[in-house]
Amino acid sequence: MSRTHVPAGLCLTLLLLAGCQSASELIYEPKASDPLDGYEGSLAQAGINTEMDWGPKQNLLLSEFKTLKETHARLEKRLEQVLAENQNLKNNLQSEGSSLAQEKALRAQAEAETELLRQRRRDLEARILSLSIEKAKLEQLNLLAKIDNLRRSLEPATTGAAEAAAPPPGNR
Repeated sequence: MSRTHVPAGLCLTLLLLAGCQSASELIYEPKASDPLDGYEGSLAQAGINTEMDWGPKQNLLLSEFKTLKETHARLEKRLEQVLAENQNLKNNLQSEGSSLAQEKALRAQAEAETELLRQRRRDLEARILSLSIEKAKLEQLNLLAKIDNLRRSLEPATTGAAEAAAPPPGNR
C-alpha cells in the first residue's frame, strides 16, 4: 500500500462513518419540533393549530388532549355534584337521625306517662273497690241495725199477742 492510499482510505472511512450517522437519523420518526414533519411546505393551510402546523401525530395528540381536558372538566363537575349530593344526603341523614332521637325520647316520655296513668288508674280502682267494700259493710251494718230495731219494736207486740193467745190461767 502506498502513502496516498492511506489518506484516501481514512477519508473513505470517515465518510462512511458520517454517512451511517446521518442514515441512522432517517430511521427515526420526525420530532415534534420539526417544521415540515413529512409534509411539503411549512405554511398553515387554514389558521393556527392545523395538521400543517403540527403534523398528523401532534394534531391527534392535541385533539386527544382537548378531549381529555373536556372529559376531565365534565368529571370534575360531576364530582362536585356528587359531593354536594353526598353532603346533602349526609345532612338529611343527620337531621333524620336527630329527629329519630327526638321521637324516641318523646315516645319514651309518652310511655312513662302512660305507665304513670295506668298505675294511677289501678290505684283509683283499688280505692274504689275498697270504698265499695266499706259501703257494703256500712249497708250491712245499717240493715242489721234496722233488723234489730224491728225486732225490738216487734217484741212487745209479740209478747202481748202471745199472752192474748194463751188460755186464761183459771180455765184450766
